[in-house]
Amino acid sequence: MASMNYWDHNVDLRIVSWFPLGKDYKPVSINAYHSNVLENIASLSLDLDSELFCLTSLKSGYVGSLLRDNMLIPGKDIKVDLGFTMVFGYSHKMESLLFSLLKGIQGINGGITTCTLWNNDLFLDSFKSIILVSTNPLFDEESFFTLLIKAMKIVSDTSSSMTFFAEKFGYTRFFIPFETDNPTSLQISRYLYEMEFEETRKTVGPSPERSLPEVIGLMLKEEE
Repeated sequence: MASMNYWDHNVDLRIVSWFPLGKDYKPVSINAYHSNVLENIASLSLDLDSELFCLTSLKSGYVGSLLRDNMLIPGKDIKVDLGFTMVFGYSHKMESLLFSLLKGIQGINGGITTCTLWNNDLFLDSFKSIILVSTNPLFDEESFFTLLIKAMKIVSDTSSSMTFFAEKFGYTRFFIPFETDNPTSLQISRYLYEMEFEETRKTVGPSPERSLPEVIGLMLKEEE
């Protein structure tokens, strides 16, 4: 299966105290406050065993399920930042789709990392995520969304009623950061991270991590 590299940083996300962390009755439709496009991506993400958590960009601002306070409270935290960032919950389906999609798009990269949720200084939870980043201030996000939705529709389960049930009965959100990882692969990755000899690097290649650019609206956290 096609796989992404890991980013070399974890990420901290600040969310409001009233965010429905456990059970969310609007994991999809809340995004309609921003646009039908974002609502569509959120719906298709659930069909791919993933979830659209947030989007930050010069054009869209700070929006998404995790940042719903910015959509519900007009004028809150008005900021002007350059670049583009999207955060999805991890799944094998979403990883494979985005890995294939990004190979044909210039100016944007994707990788896997752990996101930690905070309410001020109170730790709430952490989850494994896929983060897409573009440092190009002129990144054409509308064209990207069109390609993304088209690709998601091709591989999504069109018979799925996930969105309907999530909206009607509530989406039970829980995070298990590494439930999708293979322990053997993790051990191999750890050895690759710890390589010190130049000859070894020449033989097996560089570390599978890639440098995470300064992420808009998110706080980088050094791994402990």
